[in-house]
Amino acid sequence: MITSKKYTFFSLAPSALIFLVVLVFPTLYIINLMFKKESLTKPAGNGYIGFDNFTRLAGDERFWAALGQSAIFSGVSLAVSIPVGIAIAMLINRRLVGHGLFRIILIVPMVLAPLVVGAIFRFMFDSNGFISWVLGLVGIDAPSFLSLPGVSLVTVAFVDAWQWTPFVAIVVAAAMETVPQNVMEAARLDGINAWQELWHFVLPQIRPLLVLVGLIRFMDSFREFDKLFIMTNGGPGTSSETLPIYLWRFAFQYLDMGYAAAVGFVVLVIISIVCTFIVKFFKASKGVSE
Repeated sequence: MITSKKYTFFSLAPSALIFLVVLVFPTLYIINLMFKKESLTKPAGNGYIGFDNFTRLAGDERFWAALGQSAIFSGVSLAVSIPVGIAIAMLINRRLVGHGLFRIILIVPMVLAPLVVGAIFRFMFDSNGFISWVLGLVGIDAPSFLSLPGVSLVTVAFVDAWQWTPFVAIVVAAAMETVPQNVMEAARLDGINAWQELWHFVLPQIRPLLVLVGLIRFMDSFREFDKLFIMTNGGPGTSSETLPIYLWRFAFQYLDMGYAAAVGFVVLVIISIVCTFIVKFFKASKGVSE
């Protein structure tokens, strides 16, 4: 028995040590940090300050603006990627000529690093970039997509949707293959069109998976940093400064680590609340089984 206990201990010890080092210790460090004034540029006065970081955050108009811009960015990205992804999944599911090659081409955006995607589209949307050149050929003066307040944020949101719409399409197409084909064929014989097929037969069958895809896309888009940083750097001004960029500025530009830890905690709480609300909403409408 003793030998067995020792074997179990030494078997689990490496995994437990990695878990403590990678997850537990950093989490406890950040929790401790968000109740402290921890400025690396002005160390005088550093120490525990209770909830002052959260009080400061609640009164910071720039934080609330960043929260609103994060919501807009995430909303636009989801509003584009989910419907377009479902439409592409229906095309894949119909197995048209060349659908195998189409699936391969479809995954290309997903395998590109977000930094690379940001650099490519920054060149394309630059005032002297590819889009301006193409529009110039037909005599249209292209606006400076990345220099206009409001427009720059939505432009990057569309780029984010472009990169991750294939993820939605591939997952939904796989789910569509589980829908009973005999029911679908009988419905088609009754003369339903593609929209009725999608609305009355396909979506109710795959709704739980759609909820999961929506949650993944929401969390991914809400914490998007790379493409925004490369394409707009939060500008012009702070018009495209979302919460991840706001957090980065205070952590690595202003070196105000205590306040940045508080911002990170609030971002985590917001994502958890929204995800919980979405899941409970669909459970209440019997969209997700217990």
